[in-house]
Amino acid sequence: MSKLLLISLGKLGGAVLEAAARDGRFSHIIVATRNTVHARAKANAARIGAALEGQYPRIDVVAFDFNAPNAPDLLRKIQPDLMFAAPTMLPWWRIAASPHAGKFKNLPFAFWLACHLAPMLALRAAWEKSELRCPWVSGTYPDVVSAVLHLTGPGPIVGIGNISECLPKIRFLASEHSKAPIPELAVKLVGGHALSSLFYREEAVKELPPFLLQVLWHGHDISLAVKDKLRSVKMAVEQTPEINRITASAALDVLAALLSDEPYALHAPAPNGLVGGYPVTISRKGVGVDLPREWTLEQALGVNAAALTFDGITALEKDGTVIFTEKTAAAFETHLGEKCTRLKPEDAASMAAKVVALV
Repeated sequence: MSKLLLISLGKLGGAVLEAAARDGRFSHIIVATRNTVHARAKANAARIGAALEGQYPRIDVVAFDFNAPNAPDLLRKIQPDLMFAAPTMLPWWRIAASPHAGKFKNLPFAFWLACHLAPMLALRAAWEKSELRCPWVSGTYPDVVSAVLHLTGPGPIVGIGNISECLPKIRFLASEHSKAPIPELAVKLVGGHALSSLFYREEAVKELPPFLLQVLWHGHDISLAVKDKLRSVKMAVEQTPEINRITASAALDVLAALLSDEPYALHAPAPNGLVGGYPVTISRKGVGVDLPREWTLEQALGVNAAALTFDGITALEKDGTVIFTEKTAAAFETHLGEKCTRLKPEDAASMAAKVVALV
């Protein structure tokens, strides 16, 4: 019986718990979190809902704080086969609910980076000390955060969401254009976090981030026709925590694949710590980038590196330091009174505290 460990139970973690419980591929789920009363209530609801859909996973709840000194010992005691974590000090819905939300609306996404990176660094520290060797999957801005983790030590084997959430929209568009049934379309995409967020806007997109796209229908390449229409794709959704159900759906195949002997062909961000998202194959043997033969890995890496500017990032240095664009640096000067041009991993916690205080 494989054990899936979910670290903490925020809005996304709770959505993943509900989805995994009903899925049928996860027989034993362990929720490790500080608020065990809340977690047990969520676990009870997940078990009841899953049972009504014919699934009966075992769900356990354990008290856990990855900042506590005993965190490595608890991880070692649990001995999971797979771990999922999506901690953040400042989820997007808290920013949206802030009385100051209006002045945050057009900030570069990188403005919030420290709030995502700091808790993942703390979790990584506990993970290292535990000496566990099972795969670890991230839901915390993996396109960049996981890359920083891998540049400074071990990190998640792969992320969830972002690029994979682009695929349904592209398939809908390609089907409308070609009149092809969606299951008959073969789509491969390379792109970063910024690309996925554009599809949820109601306003027209002036400029798309760099990306690579291949759409085949029975061997016929219709990529160019689909690519030309991407700027017009608008699939606005209600911006509430319920949207986490989409990302939870994106997580299921990634998690199941890592417990499977047979490989899954998927799309996911940050495979083995690479910046951005890629077509991948995933199984319990590991994660590999699965590009069409027309594309090179160097080309794909270059596209995702160039796309970072749309998140407000110029580059990642070899020591994990994140270099911000001038727009991001100016935003820090406006809101914090200091022009921050870069973020070193060791400074993430102090920067995050300053940013959280704004909200």
